[in-house]
Amino acid sequence: MNRKDYKELQRAYPRFLYESFGFGVEDGEAVCRFRYRIEGAGEPDVVFNHRISYGFQGEGEELERRLSGMEGLVFHIGLMESINYWKTTCSREFRVQCGHLSPEQALWWKKLFYHGLGEFIYLNGLHKEAGVDQENFVEFVSDREADVREVPVLALSGNLIPVGGGKDSVVTLELLKDRKEENLCFVMNPPQAAFDCIRVAGYEGWLLARRTFDRKMLDMNSQGFLNGHVPYSAILAWASVLGAVLAGKRHITLSNEKSANEPSVPGTDFNHQYSKSFDFEWDFNRYLHRHVLEGVEYFSLLRRMYELEIARRFAAHTAYHGVFRSCNRGKGSNSWCGHCPKCLFVFIILGPWMSLEELHGIFGKDLLADESLSKELLELLGLGETKPFECVGTVAEVRLAMKRLYLRHYRDGERKGLPALMALFLERMELDAIGELPGEAAGEDLIPPYFEELLKKEL
Repeated sequence: MNRKDYKELQRAYPRFLYESFGFGVEDGEAVCRFRYRIEGAGEPDVVFNHRISYGFQGEGEELERRLSGMEGLVFHIGLMESINYWKTTCSREFRVQCGHLSPEQALWWKKLFYHGLGEFIYLNGLHKEAGVDQENFVEFVSDREADVREVPVLALSGNLIPVGGGKDSVVTLELLKDRKEENLCFVMNPPQAAFDCIRVAGYEGWLLARRTFDRKMLDMNSQGFLNGHVPYSAILAWASVLGAVLAGKRHITLSNEKSANEPSVPGTDFNHQYSKSFDFEWDFNRYLHRHVLEGVEYFSLLRRMYELEIARRFAAHTAYHGVFRSCNRGKGSNSWCGHCPKCLFVFIILGPWMSLEELHGIFGKDLLADESLSKELLELLGLGETKPFECVGTVAEVRLAMKRLYLRHYRDGERKGLPALMALFLERMELDAIGELPGEAAGEDLIPPYFEELLKKEL
């Protein structure tokens, strides 16, 4: 299947419309609905309908009352979800028909679309083919006049903890285990591993959000329209704010690490993890409180930690070792595929803290013995054109993890008997040149004072 030409798509579909949104309670769930249209110039218009529902397990909530006055928030959730459909044609004009964006807000969304779709731009070659940059990628226009209503200020308490089934959210769950009565786990279109980790952590209830995509978008993907990675964590951010409102929770307690700030393509700002970065976290909080609502705080409890530190903490929580999963390819089968950069990264980052038997038990084999992963290892080590387009650690900490893994498990043996990838690492890297990671960067987090005492005790 050939990909359609970016410029031809923009000519054929010059305008994307965010037409309408609605929300209410249906069958005991809070439901949001959104309608989008891609206008064709000589081509038929394409209309999309998107849906998100929120359902509680283990507790009931007064959904009608909590939804009251949330028009502005639901509007913004729809604006965020539109990126899934807009990217199929990258229409130059994005017209908002059901709300208002000030010039300042439009610039915020331009930045998010450009950086959030950085991997999409890079892998589709749009930066070279069409000279795409933040200024010319998309233009937001709104039809309605400014809404003069004040930003609502909510009185909430407690923590909403997004859980994806990986090691990072497990560390957050364990850090907050003594405040369990304040916490509610949040899952969105979750894999089985998310539920398994929640149960191991001792929680019986959770807030479940389900996103339902229009089938036409999936059909367009198979027809050669533009496709690629979207900023899932930004989508989660907006969806989790409504989750926090529905649950009466003040803190959305993320598990994004310091490592997420590093670009995927050296020398550029293309970052697979942009919407996990501190830059996005800062921008999102500022926008949320200025334009949407106050009283909900969105922050990462793990922002001061590198992946290596998170892995050390996770390794101590052995009850999760058999249930956590981070592999995107194996998500549907609740397994580790054992053949992707993410599997290799998790194997490496846990290596300094676990026995080889434990690692082999988790992944079903020794990934360092798999020579077919040589390219992935070199990319993780910063010796490829790019880092893998996955949520992985920095080049510096992968190098350090491999060094520590070698020193713990292999330095007393003969090099000729080493696993293929460890031998490749030693061939390409000088151990003595691999230093420790820099310490904590002051000020690069939004952790509320409420959590400082906890972190001081734990860290």
